[in-house]
Amino acid sequence: FGTKVVDLHADQIASAKPVLVLLQAGVLCLLAIGTVNLANLFLVRAIGRTKELSIRRVLGAGNPAIARQLLTETLLLSLAGGLLGLGLGWASLHAVDGFGLDRLPHAGAFTLDGTVCAAALGAAVLVGLVLALPVLWHSLRGDLAAALSVESRGGTTTRATHRLRHGLIVAQFSLAFVLLAGAGMLGLSFSRVTAVKPGFEADHLLTGDVPLPWGNYKDDKQRLAFVQRLQQEVATVPGVASAGFTTMMPFTPGGSQNAIFVEGHAMAPGETLRAHYFSGVAGDFFQALHIPLIEGRYLTTEDSVRATHACVIDEEVARRYWPKGGAIGHRIFNGPPTDQNKKAFTIVGVVGTIKQHDLAETQAMGSVYVPFVDYADLQVSVVLRTTQAPQAAASALRAAVLRVDPELPVEDLKTMDARIDDSLQMRRAPLVLACIFAGVALVLATVGLYGVLAYSVAQRRREIGIRLALGAVPGAIRSQFLWLGIKLALIGTVIGGLGAWLGGRAMTKVLFEVGALNPAVLGATASVLALVAITACVWPAALAARVPPMEALRGD
Repeated sequence: FGTKVVDLHADQIASAKPVLVLLQAGVLCLLAIGTVNLANLFLVRAIGRTKELSIRRVLGAGNPAIARQLLTETLLLSLAGGLLGLGLGWASLHAVDGFGLDRLPHAGAFTLDGTVCAAALGAAVLVGLVLALPVLWHSLRGDLAAALSVESRGGTTTRATHRLRHGLIVAQFSLAFVLLAGAGMLGLSFSRVTAVKPGFEADHLLTGDVPLPWGNYKDDKQRLAFVQRLQQEVATVPGVASAGFTTMMPFTPGGSQNAIFVEGHAMAPGETLRAHYFSGVAGDFFQALHIPLIEGRYLTTEDSVRATHACVIDEEVARRYWPKGGAIGHRIFNGPPTDQNKKAFTIVGVVGTIKQHDLAETQAMGSVYVPFVDYADLQVSVVLRTTQAPQAAASALRAAVLRVDPELPVEDLKTMDARIDDSLQMRRAPLVLACIFAGVALVLATVGLYGVLAYSVAQRRREIGIRLALGAVPGAIRSQFLWLGIKLALIGTVIGGLGAWLGGRAMTKVLFEVGALNPAVLGATASVLALVAITACVWPAALAARVPPMEALRGD
């Protein structure tokens, strides 16, 4: 036997960590897009106030005073947004109850406590400081004469400011591409997971758990007697085709994993015993789930009373120990055979391998099934195959259990389809949130590109009027602004493609049969962004082509 020593905290969050990191990355990416968009808007506003701030500097206002004013304005706006965000966050906690929060490792309820609120407001202040940087850069740099000439009749914004605004648009499209491609890869991964067959037929199956109190069911024979009586009761229920019982229901948290010793199997030096799923079954368990029989036979009621102990293994166990076949008749032990009285189980059948907890599992652990009396537990799981809607048999199952023992309830009563659907919750929640993030990012990128082009048209209105008066064709003006927007989107798409590839490599732990570079997803993402860019550019470009020359020349 070998022993692994691991950090307790790391072990507790091992399954949830990739999902949490993915969601945090999406949040930060969306925050960056929003910050870039706001920075562009603040910069546009600062450009409009260039003349005002320059006059104040001429009249004696120092740079520190102007900087304090600009910082105060951005910090107040960011704090107001932070407070509004806390309110929306508190309200949205109820909306995410169905996103599998209960599956995340936690020690208490998910609430907006003081630490979370302080972190959110601190982030809002940090965003305010970041937003103030481009405003300060534009407002306080350069000499006063040049700043005043920018706002004079016939002047235009400086080339450096143009480059900064265009760079922010490129950053928005790059980040939006990463989020959109990430959502696409998660969606493709989810569709491929849901297409995986669990190894049995999940439709028309009703499942539930019946706890057996120790006081009334102290030994295995008493528990077996309860199962046999319950099987007789549910057999009379209309619409029930077959009923099975097990100590480990597929797609249910928990389950027993035991190391087995195979008689006659020579272990290599340093090799440890391999753990497999180990469960007791009774009734028509295999028939109810439609688990295919590959070789030999299923377990029967007679196996519970025979002197020799029988078992059934799945294909994974058979392939591991008997790769050339011939598993029937061999004996296995539940654990190492150090105890002379330990039961040996003779293999009487090989069945198909089923998914026990996750449709996306790529390395099956293998399962060993023994008669219920040989591995009876204080909780028995019931599975009924029905010829009608499985929910219709729920009340009949409860009534059957009460007829056998009036003190026993039926817990966790749900269909097998619902159990499988619950197992996908930790994949569905990131997909839904990623789609929301990508949608918001797409809207922000569209608004940002439209805002920059619309402002450029308004700012260059006089210049456009002069060009039209001198004979410029309106189609050329329209093409100029349309090409500007498309060019910015194309640059952002190229940079975003590289970011999507890096993001795909970081997402490998949460993707299923989807590579880091999926051409279909990247192509679809590029097409969507191209359509968005063209849509955002059409109206500003059309406005530029319709500028009346005389009206533009008369404007201030």
